[in-house]
Amino acid sequence: MITIERNCRTEREKLGFIRDCETSFEKRLDEACASLTSREGTRIIALSGPTCSGKTTAAGKMISELEKSGCDIHLISIDDFFKERDVLNRENEMAGGTRLDYDSVNAIDLELLEKYTESILAHRETTLPKYDFKTGSRLCGETVRPSDNSIFIFEGIQAVYPEVTKLFGNDHLSVRIGVEDDLSLNGAVFGKRDIRLMRRLVRDYRFRGAAPEFTFYIWRSVVQNEERSIEPYESGIDIRIDSLIPYEVMLMKSELTPILELIPETNRFYPKALEFIERLSELETVTPDMIPQNSLLREFVG
Repeated sequence: MITIERNCRTEREKLGFIRDCETSFEKRLDEACASLTSREGTRIIALSGPTCSGKTTAAGKMISELEKSGCDIHLISIDDFFKERDVLNRENEMAGGTRLDYDSVNAIDLELLEKYTESILAHRETTLPKYDFKTGSRLCGETVRPSDNSIFIFEGIQAVYPEVTKLFGNDHLSVRIGVEDDLSLNGAVFGKRDIRLMRRLVRDYRFRGAAPEFTFYIWRSVVQNEERSIEPYESGIDIRIDSLIPYEVMLMKSELTPILELIPETNRFYPKALEFIERLSELETVTPDMIPQNSLLREFVG
């Protein structure tokens, strides 16, 4: 557990804490990118991490650093290879399920992913798919024209699944980003999974139209999938990045509390929501206008 006692009563003290946290995270990212650029011959980087770990920001940093070294970088979201929702619904009904599980490898169209991976590795011009979460259908996305110095970053929680990584060949590099430690900030304690859950509650509400009750509902299956399908395969990760940014729980006080207050007292997740609200109330408040525009936390609060 990371334990921090820090005065954050005044705006100046808050901004100083924010700056220190962001600097520390940037240093961790820089070290990871330096390790990547020192390795030659890599065509694919598999960027994995559990939900709401900061993969998008890590990918952006990697792209910037690798481009400086003269590489032609393409970011590919494995989410764009989800099966279309009507197919998922049909398969789920046949399996006797009660809900869709987007974190399972079964949600990925592996044949389609294999087809596109083979195409780009063969240097063929390829129009990638783009998954529309609102409609549950795949659209046409970016057209890539691979060259000898092209590197493809496949980003997604599924990038550690053996069924996925075997499609990338033996020369790919595996990078994992995630919240690695529990946090005690000025006496308020938050587990590393709770930190990601808070990130996801905000992100799903703001960007995916999901009520907090729904995010709480699916969280159990998210954790079960991580324990079953992700953690057993993480021993082969080449590079690890800790995405904990300690001041983020102060930001969640302003961003998450109003969302949790939407849950009625009669709902079964109300006690968990109230627990979060009470722990967050112990902290000083950070608002989005105080954090850098390029912060990893922008993935969740906008």
